[in-house]
Amino acid sequence: MPISVPQSVFDKYYDVIDSTFDIFGVTCQLVSIEKVEEIIYSPDNNIPDRNSINAHRNRGGGGYDRGTKTIKEVESFTDIKLKVYWDAKDWVGVAGNIKAQDNTIQTIGLMKDLPKILKAKELIVHKGIKDYGEMRFQRNGAHIPIGLKQDRYFSCLWQRTT
Repeated sequence: MPISVPQSVFDKYYDVIDSTFDIFGVTCQLVSIEKVEEIIYSPDNNIPDRNSINAHRNRGGGGYDRGTKTIKEVESFTDIKLKVYWDAKDWVGVAGNIKAQDNTIQTIGLMKDLPKILKAKELIVHKGIKDYGEMRFQRNGAHIPIGLKQDRYFSCLWQRTT
């Protein structure tokens, strides 16, 4: 005999879990790259010419030349509220025998914010203490859905970059 769980049970569960984002969540910043093209008419600029297919992956400069255009990558920041778990013992929905590198964190967020996470290049954890030292992370692996019905919350692992 199947058990029927009323929707009100799920609604109450979602209300409680959503409130934990206000209590335990921290404001983080997603770092995305916006490419800005500038047309340079002077061949005497001091920007190195990197015509390789992966020129945009080279860290270390304000831009690169491609033909007669200089392309600059500009970072844009989007605030997002996430629950951050620094200690692997506290991770949610992860098997007990997972081996993660040092400086790996877990974040839990709302599924509605997942597209922003997937498009982001990096995550700056805890905007409130950014002035004391910026902690940047890159996603490490794929996200996993968590919680009842697995359609409202997700989890990601992140590896520290700086």
